[in-house]
Amino acid sequence: MSLISDIKTKIKAKLDALVTATTLGEVFVDDFKATSIFDRDYGAYPVAVLTSPSLENIAATNRDNLRKHIFQILVIMKGENVATAYDVENLMETIVNEFDNDPTLTGTADGGVEPSTSIPEPVVSRGKSYIAFSITIRASAIKSLSFT
Repeated sequence: MSLISDIKTKIKAKLDALVTATTLGEVFVDDFKATSIFDRDYGAYPVAVLTSPSLENIAATNRDNLRKHIFQILVIMKGENVATAYDVENLMETIVNEFDNDPTLTGTADGGVEPSTSIPEPVVSRGKSYIAFSITIRASAIKSLSFT
């Protein structure tokens, strides 16, 4: 597997653990086949949709880069299931805590993991009300360079 796949697998495992703990209802890995994330039928809420990352490189040495793998996790809650803002805030914090408590994704992101969130937003799609926010995971790892 590639480093990017290893990191994505570790992130998905963290989200799957939140399903097991009943914090999340479902985890979906985006496959780019549907036109809108909000037009899909999910089995349980809140749902976390893990997307493919963007990449950034910072020269660490003349032989290594510090590569940042930046993943977005869109979290969608059904509006009818949210009683107060605390429900949203507690979910945000619980997800971020999952990554804070494993700051290298078990050694896969040896440069560290930096989770952050967006501001929650109300969304209406297909006549249904949702609250959505994203979790940004910046997972850094040393990438050794090979010169030919």
